[in-house]
Amino acid sequence: MSRSKAKGTAAETAVVRFLRAAGFAQAERRTLGGTHDRGDVAGLPGVVIEVKNCARQELPAWVEEAELERDNDRATLGVVWHKRRGTTDPGRWFVTMSGDQFAALLREQQGLPAPAAVLSAAERQFLAFALDQAFERMVSDDGFTNEDWAALEKLRSMTKGGAA
Repeated sequence: MSRSKAKGTAAETAVVRFLRAAGFAQAERRTLGGTHDRGDVAGLPGVVIEVKNCARQELPAWVEEAELERDNDRATLGVVWHKRRGTTDPGRWFVTMSGDQFAALLREQQGLPAPAAVLSAAERQFLAFALDQAFERMVSDDGFTNEDWAALEKLRSMTKGGAA
């Protein structure tokens, strides 16, 4: 094993041990994922952790890598856990993420809804078509509730203003 690989493995193991001691008993090192890598630490549903132990920090590339791995894993959160010079304690290392990821984490922690999506003209047109089809089905079937009709109207209103 190369020196660089050994450093990476040691850092990943240290992070997993730290997480387990912090109560995340399912945390474990993930095997290499090839072209569809899903991060270095598994066992935390919805979270991808990319661990780095490098003298030279390359945060933009590392965060981009973590977010790609997050997408590969279909996770919600992708972060980089990187070693801090002068300490072997992962609790004193740094965890870095994009501002978008941090805002999503804060929204979840605060119980806030996700921001409204903005629909393109083509998306509004397609949604209007699909909702017209749903309306036709609902008119011909008695199994729909008042809540279903309210949901249809709410979605229809989104085809007018562009926000979802």
